[in-house]
Amino acid sequence: MSATSEPHKTDPEAPLVRKALEGDSEALDKLFARNTRALYQIALRVLGNREDAEDAVQEGLLAAYRNLPRFEGRAKFSTWLTRIVINAARMRLRSLKARPAVSLDESPSGEERPPAERFADPSPNPEQVYAGVELADRVEENLEKLSPALSESFRMREIEELSTEETAKALGVSPNALKARIWRARRALATGLEAGLRGAFAGPDAGQEA
Repeated sequence: MSATSEPHKTDPEAPLVRKALEGDSEALDKLFARNTRALYQIALRVLGNREDAEDAVQEGLLAAYRNLPRFEGRAKFSTWLTRIVINAARMRLRSLKARPAVSLDESPSGEERPPAERFADPSPNPEQVYAGVELADRVEENLEKLSPALSESFRMREIEELSTEETAKALGVSPNALKARIWRARRALATGLEAGLRGAFAGPDAGQEA
């Protein structure tokens, strides 16, 4: 556990979060139980299938459990969990779309293995699930540095995945004006993320002569 990990100061679940970060498994179980229903509804909206939604929630909670020491309290614990489950659901959706539509019960021909053996489990592992959340956190940090117009445009179009027309209508701008905002936001985010990576690799002694 990171010594600097602290729950978000406005998080109503902060006492439980603090105990969970200290290794209290019962507190963590309570946090998961409190949020599971809402997480399931979110996963269901993404996947449209109950079984897949349940799997995505389980994958997300496993990723949260394994990466709990990396929770830094920059967002509420429920928000952190939601990001992880949304990422798990989206990864599962992409995997399901990429899989061939073949019956798992069809008879094999010759020496060919049955489809059930040929196709690997599409489920993302916890590290893959959490990697997307870490990137989302870095993007969010850089979004806060943009103007409200640029950040809101980017969030609605790229994160909430509204169409260009829906986003432009909601913001009261033309589609071309929205596209210009998105382009500027992407350029600024790319610059910010690149600078952040350079700083992370350079370390605290960067720029100092040996």
